[in-house]
Amino acid sequence: MYLLQKTKQTIHNTARNIAKEVGINLNMEFDTDALDIIAELTYKKLLMYGLDLDSFQKHAKRSTITADDVKLLVRRNDSLKKLVESKLETINSLKPAEPSAKRKRKPTNSTS
Repeated sequence: MYLLQKTKQTIHNTARNIAKEVGINLNMEFDTDALDIIAELTYKKLLMYGLDLDSFQKHAKRSTITADDVKLLVRRNDSLKKLVESKLETINSLKPAEPSAKRKRKPTNSTS
């Protein structure tokens, strides 16, 4: 229970700080109540994302959430989809190339 409360508080604080930073960049001010609402909406949205990702992973009969699950999650949000795909390209370009596995030929039965 403590970990859940700590996680929620961290998400709330981070969401408030991001909103304040955006406000500064756009010369806007946010009322404290508005920041609280933004923080709570962020928390609830992240909970929904987590449940959806868990469902996608279970549906695919996997025990791990993959990048494909994240792409499925953001499929209806074009800007977020582009961001995720861009990040995946960056990650994949940083990975060392895997050696290509040579396929072994099955021995043929020569009946000459």
